[in-house]
Amino acid sequence: MNQDGGGARGPIAYMARNGVAANLLMLFILIAGLFALRGLVQEVFPEISLDRVLVSVVYPGATPDEIEESIVLKIEEQIEGVEGLKHVRSTVSEGRGSVVAELNMGEDLNRALDDIKAQVDRIQTFPGGSERPEVSEVTNQQSVIRLVLYGDVSERTLKELAYRTEDALAALPVVSYVETTGVRDYEISIEVPLRRLRALGLTLGDIANAVRGGSLDLSAGSIATRDEEVRIRTTGQNYTQQDFEEIIILSRADGTVVRLGDIADVRDGFRDVDLIGRYRGEPAAYVEVFRTADEKVLEIVAAVEAHLEEEVVPSLPAGVALEIWNNDADILQSRLGLLVKNGFLGLALVLLALAIFLEIRLAFWVAVGIAVSFVGTFAVMSVLGVSINLMSLFAFILAIGIVVDDAIVVGENIYAERERGARGVVASIRGTRRITRPVIFAVLTTVVAFCPLFFIPSSIGRIIGEIPIIVMSVLLFSLLESLLVLPNHLSHLPARNGRPTRHKPHLIGRIQSGVESGLQRFIAGPLDRSLRFATGRPGVVIASGVAMIIVCVAMIPAGIIKVDFMPSVEGDLITASLEMPEGTPVQRTTDVARTLETTGYRALERLASGTGEEIDALLTGVNVTIGLPARQSGPGGAAADAASPQSNIAAVEFKLVSPEDRAVSAIDFQQAWREEVGVLPEAKSLGITAELISFGAPVHVELSHPDPGRLALIGDTLMARLQEFGGVFDIQADQDQGLREIQLDLLPEARTLGLTLDNLARQVRSAFFGNEALRVQRGREEMRVYVRLPEEERNAIADVETYQVRTPAGGEVPLGRVASVRFGNSPTTIRRKDGQRVLTVTADVNTAIVTGDEVTSQLESSVLPALAAASPGLSYAFGGEQQEQVESFGALFGGFALAMLAIYALLAIPFGSYSKPLIIMAAIPFGIIGAVLGHVILGLQMAIMSLFGVIGLSGVVVNDSLVMIDFIDERMRGGMSGREAIIEGAKARFRPIFLTSVTTFLGVAPLVFETSIQAQFLIPMAASLGFGILFATGVLMMIVPALAMVHHRVVEGIRVRRRAPVAAYQAPTAAG
Repeated sequence: MNQDGGGARGPIAYMARNGVAANLLMLFILIAGLFALRGLVQEVFPEISLDRVLVSVVYPGATPDEIEESIVLKIEEQIEGVEGLKHVRSTVSEGRGSVVAELNMGEDLNRALDDIKAQVDRIQTFPGGSERPEVSEVTNQQSVIRLVLYGDVSERTLKELAYRTEDALAALPVVSYVETTGVRDYEISIEVPLRRLRALGLTLGDIANAVRGGSLDLSAGSIATRDEEVRIRTTGQNYTQQDFEEIIILSRADGTVVRLGDIADVRDGFRDVDLIGRYRGEPAAYVEVFRTADEKVLEIVAAVEAHLEEEVVPSLPAGVALEIWNNDADILQSRLGLLVKNGFLGLALVLLALAIFLEIRLAFWVAVGIAVSFVGTFAVMSVLGVSINLMSLFAFILAIGIVVDDAIVVGENIYAERERGARGVVASIRGTRRITRPVIFAVLTTVVAFCPLFFIPSSIGRIIGEIPIIVMSVLLFSLLESLLVLPNHLSHLPARNGRPTRHKPHLIGRIQSGVESGLQRFIAGPLDRSLRFATGRPGVVIASGVAMIIVCVAMIPAGIIKVDFMPSVEGDLITASLEMPEGTPVQRTTDVARTLETTGYRALERLASGTGEEIDALLTGVNVTIGLPARQSGPGGAAADAASPQSNIAAVEFKLVSPEDRAVSAIDFQQAWREEVGVLPEAKSLGITAELISFGAPVHVELSHPDPGRLALIGDTLMARLQEFGGVFDIQADQDQGLREIQLDLLPEARTLGLTLDNLARQVRSAFFGNEALRVQRGREEMRVYVRLPEEERNAIADVETYQVRTPAGGEVPLGRVASVRFGNSPTTIRRKDGQRVLTVTADVNTAIVTGDEVTSQLESSVLPALAAASPGLSYAFGGEQQEQVESFGALFGGFALAMLAIYALLAIPFGSYSKPLIIMAAIPFGIIGAVLGHVILGLQMAIMSLFGVIGLSGVVVNDSLVMIDFIDERMRGGMSGREAIIEGAKARFRPIFLTSVTTFLGVAPLVFETSIQAQFLIPMAASLGFGILFATGVLMMIVPALAMVHHRVVEGIRVRRRAPVAAYQAPTAAG
């Protein structure tokens, strides 16, 4: 090559000489990224597709058994042939049945949605009283801000204020979807005493028909006159209590009439369900604002808060207050602020390291390259629909340390050329071209190493799916910038033996000189001796490395390092989920919920006294809901279907202030609350959790058996066995003893009176549940109008037996004479999976004592097989965290194996060797050792996020070995002996290897040592990468040369053996 660089050709040489082209390329990347940044969506967690389709059917008044037989079984059978189904899960409760079809990964959700809807529409045999099935996609639609309206006012006033607030917020330009929750539906109940019906010779069905016939608006077409078209319409739709009271039931020829209000009590009230919401001890209603499409959390919250302050709050009547219960903007800003702070701190540490080991201006241009790579990635995020959220920002932090590798290698090589006296463009072209091939393949191997994260099928895989997209994008932009832009910028730096344009500050110069001399002494001294030992006795070094791997791997099954699939990540909300026995009156459930609230206050007071804080400084508010379960949190917390309120369910929620403003952790409060509550013998189950992110219970077992009674006994046995495990608590099962049920069977005598089973059933349903006369659209609600007996005539068992049944002839007969009355039990909820009823047993664990994986392993190895042997027909499966773990680990290990094969291929191609890639990849296990030791040092448990870090680490570790082997090969081709080439090649690449390792560690170090509870979820992945690269760097400087020496000896031995027969053949020939 021409020494002045004038003869060098190719894109690298062209861009190095053409500053305009290089700067325009950089400017284009910056403009594209900054323009895209403005449109990126902001959210706490990425919005993901759950790959599930929901079929929901409402059947008012029907029992779970009835809905299962007449609706759910038909839907399951009809959709089982839809292509791509993984599981079909059904939940049946009173008045509602839902079927959730879970799809295999990669299936077309829209196609499956259409297919399932088409199959359900073919069912023509649903009961007459059921509503049309609704088929929809299950999403994790995220509530951006949740408001609570509360005060000592009537339920109707509170609901109308909530509706008014909903309308006001929905009118804001940045808000597209608002919903009022926690309130009962409106309902008009027309209650007619039985004695009045008898006196007038009427039935409830007659009243319902009269109401139906006296309340309607009906169009009758139009008349086309000469001048205009006139429409004809009969009007008479009733909407209010007064309207219905005026309906005429009977009329005589003399003009006398009987109006509905004369014989019935018409109540314009609420649906008779047990749903109670209380905030700060007063009735409450909730208004939630959701984010849809490309809307931004911060913009929505800012607009909502401003409108509340200016318009809504001032207009509230006296005695009613409004507070923000949950605000995603606060969560987003605090957590993103934490990550941004750690990101900038890591970047500053990286730049400091570069400035110390390299020239400041060289470090500056490397830093510019990092900025260009990051900004360019914003454009990729915009194209692929990636948002700004916790996962994407964490990916940027990971990339800080990784991204500088190629820039450091290129910059350091140019720096080395300048030290040898090359100037400007010559040094840039020569240094860059020398390192181009290993740098390109190094980046590609790192990109491949992150690919397995794309193929994790579980919920966590969808959540972290943005990490590889961002890391890969940053790496590829960095590669582009390092090869085509950085050489031009570094070409303007003066040669080391030329006169610098500016004098370095004295202090920085002294630090750089000191670091450089210290580094050279280390290379010439300890490193040289270590390399000579490794190449002289490679067997000892390799054996020691293998021993380290064995010891490290043995630490996990030995229990020295615990494995927990998903460590607990605490939030600001601590929730107690209460379930009382089936049939518990709502008042009793309310009393127990108040006890939980009181004990929660006591626990918080105890903790506050220990820290010297006031309880008001720790607590934002307390919310109590009776009738509905606690809302699920986290990215996977989408509810499959809206449950019907149940009188035996309650949730008590304590909302603490943000973690930065309190000394009491949510986990401490959770434990103290458990201690204060103690044992609640009257409760069926009680769980207290403070987790921000939940992928299910750590212990989750699904049992199935043909005999429901036997299944319940098996569930009780399993719960008893779980209680024997130390550290296992909150053991729950979703089985129920059912509610007492009065079952009626038509007697033969009834048929002599002309009564049919259908006639009997409809009369009893009308009396005790109600006869739905019609539905009226009043405002935003479709209000139902029911005709039934007064409550005092339908609230006792005797009322059923003495109820008078009307015969077709007009006579009346007591129910007991035409039907047998017996008692039975009916489940309140039925759960099914893949065509069978299932019972689910769950439990939480104290990870300081035992992990969910350890408990599950013992259940799988001994407890469950014993139960299966004792109960033929029993089948079981694991769900919750364990299901996530099995799916994640299976895909992860398979993907990792494929990634290793791809990395091997990428290494074999440039080296033209089948064996050298194995030497380079030998450093990977030692990176894993470093990751494990890092967890030991920090006291962390190995988790799924730890493995994600190990996968990314694999690509980074390979890079250092790749460059070292490339330089060793160069020296061998230059005529050096094998051993000297290995030693000199390793020494020559020590500085860039050391520097890339240090910068990778420093890039994630702030996050690794972050003490905030908000970062705990991400620390294991950062620790794997940071500590893994540090340990691997030290080991690979010994292992790789030792393996290279063994490889050289083997190759030389093969060559000698191949030459020996040739020499033996040639010797006699020459003698002859």
